[in-house]
Amino acid sequence: MAILEIQLDIDKYRSSYFEVEAPLSGQSYLLKFNWSVRSLAWYLDVSDVVKWVKVVNSVDLLAPYHYLEAIPPGKLGVRRNTGRDSKPGFFNFGIGKEMTLIYEEP
Repeated sequence: MAILEIQLDIDKYRSSYFEVEAPLSGQSYLLKFNWSVRSLAWYLDVSDVVKWVKVVNSVDLLAPYHYLEAIPPGKLGVRRNTGRDSKPGFFNFGIGKEMTLIYEEP
C-alpha cells in the first residue's frame, strides 16, 4: 500500500481554478479544483464524473463514490503537515504547504 502526494502547485496557477492530471492506481485522472469565496473552501471534480466535493481534512473524499467505475479505487484525502488545527485554504494547500492532497493505493 503506497501513499502518493499529488503535486498541486497552486502558486504556479495563482488562480481560483486549476486542473491537475494525476496518475492514480495506474490510470490517469483529471482533478479540477475550484475555490469558493463564499464558503472559503476548495471544491474538487474528478474526471467530470464526481462534481463539487468539498476538500476537507481527515476523510476519504471519494468514499461516497467508489461504486462508480470512473473513480480511482484508493482513498483521496488531505494530510496536515503541521500540528496546527486548520483546513485547506487558498494559501496553505499544495506542494510544500501546511496541507497536501494524498492518495492511498488500495
